[in-house]
This record gives sequence, C-alpha cells and structure tokens, in this order.
Amino acid sequence: MLRGMGVVLGGLGGLLVATGAEASERRFTYTYQSGVLNAGDVELEPWTTFRGGREDYYRRLDHRLEFEVGLTDRLQTAFYLNFSAKTLDEGAARVSEFEWGGISSEWKYKLMDPVADAVGMALYVEGSYATHESELEAKIIVDKQFGSVLLAFNAVFEHEWVFEEKGETEREMAVELDLGLAYQFSPAFSAGIEVRNHNEMVPKEGLEAATLFAGPVVAYSTERWWGALSVMPQLPALKTEEEGTLELEDHEKLNARLILGFHL
Repeated sequence: MLRGMGVVLGGLGGLLVATGAEASERRFTYTYQSGVLNAGDVELEPWTTFRGGREDYYRRLDHRLEFEVGLTDRLQTAFYLNFSAKTLDEGAARVSEFEWGGISSEWKYKLMDPVADAVGMALYVEGSYATHESELEAKIIVDKQFGSVLLAFNAVFEHEWVFEEKGETEREMAVELDLGLAYQFSPAFSAGIEVRNHNEMVPKEGLEAATLFAGPVVAYSTERWWGALSVMPQLPALKTEEEGTLELEDHEKLNARLILGFHL
C-alpha cells in the first residue's frame, strides 16, 4: 500500500510543471472552502486518504470518486463512490481486506463570498449509505482571503447509524473542528497548515474521545486540474482512556490525504 501511495504522490509531483489557476480549486484537503462551481461546470475528483499506525499493525487506504456539478452561482451538488483497502493484525494473523463503502450525496450552498464580503460562508450537508451503516454530516464553512493569505474554518457535525444485527442499531455522534491557513506564493501554488480536532460522543454518555491532528498542506492548480495534499500526524489526544497519550483505538498515528480535481 505504501508503495502504491508513493507512486500516486510521485505522479502528482510530476504534474507540477504546469501553470495557471482555477477558481474552484481546493487549498486544503480536510478543511472546506466556501466557493462553489459555476452553474453548468462539472468536475471529477478522486480522493485517496492514507491512515496508518494503531496499537497493532494497521494500514488503510480510503478512496472516494466524486462527480461534482454546479447548479447555480451559489449551489452545487456531488455524488460519491466510496471504498477502502486495509491490512491489519487480527490476533496472530495479518489480514488484508477490501471494503465497499457505499454511496454519498453532497449539497453545498454559498451564502457569502470570501473576497467580496466580510467573510465567506457556506452550508454543507452530506448523506452516505452502505449496507452496514449510514451517516449524515453537516458543515458550517467560514473562510476569508486576506491578500495572499487564506484562512478557513469548518464546524462539522456527524451522526452515524451502525447496523450491527437485524433489529439492532448503534448510534455514534461526532463534532469536528477544522482549521486551515495557507499562503498563496503564486496564482498556482500555496502552502500552509491544517489542524483537525475530532470529538466522538456516545448518546447518554457524553464525550468519549477527543483527538488532535496537525500538519502541512500544499496545493497546486492549473486551468484544467488542481491537486492538494496534506500530511497530518496525531498530536497527544485531548481526551482518551489514558490522558496525554495518542488515541489509537479508532484513530491512527498518521493521516495523509491527496485530492485531485479535473475540470470536465
């Protein structure tokens, strides 16, 4: 898996000889911006997220293929296909699994523009469905362009239903706070930092875990495509069963995400 990820990242590096910029490009991979596609514009976005390092051996690649369409000058929608591959230790055996992650539908509405208005603002909702679980996610997106500096903040609310057995459903909830800061060195290239605070809650029990990730992000865009890459190690968790340590039961020591966008 690591070799495959290196090939993907190397391919992105080889593409960085082009120039130019496109208004719909993303400058972060976890933190969303308020912009939407122009009405009638279509974009294809393959995602790859690497997650590695738990208490035992654990490597996972999550893949998403997104088909995005601008409906009006303020509204866009998208359709996703989700799947993942992972290798982990189960007892004395090391096993590899491929998992179909279902489908997702996204809707995003821009309320304010980060350049023309005091701040940019958008509302986002995404529903996902798979055979063993479903999820509803909502975001409040705020961003602002200060000359060559872009600052973005997301408040994310997640509610997941896991279908353990027939007639039994387990509910999980999470609140995530994402922050991105990037400096645009040219119309095409930017670099900065992303921070994620993921908080998991159990109904009637309250906060179960609060993890923190932070790391560098780089982005590049041309007239026909763009790419963004972030590498985010986990920092000491804000809340775990053992205070001051990493949370390695449901999270990893390292997350890295690559998103490419192709204008069709």
